[in-house]
Amino acid sequence: MLGFKSFETAKKTIQGIETMHIIKKGQVKLKNLSVPNNVQLFQQLFGSMA
Repeated sequence: MLGFKSFETAKKTIQGIETMHIIKKGQVKLKNLSVPNNVQLFQQLFGSMA
């Protein structure tokens, strides 16, 4: 990885990585681990993503 073009890009990437670690550790209760539920969780945490 060569680096990030902006601080916002780095911030959003790290937020996503940390969120996936939280899910993997079981620190958040999900009804099931389906893709739509993960998308919904990310949208709630970070707002609408394109």
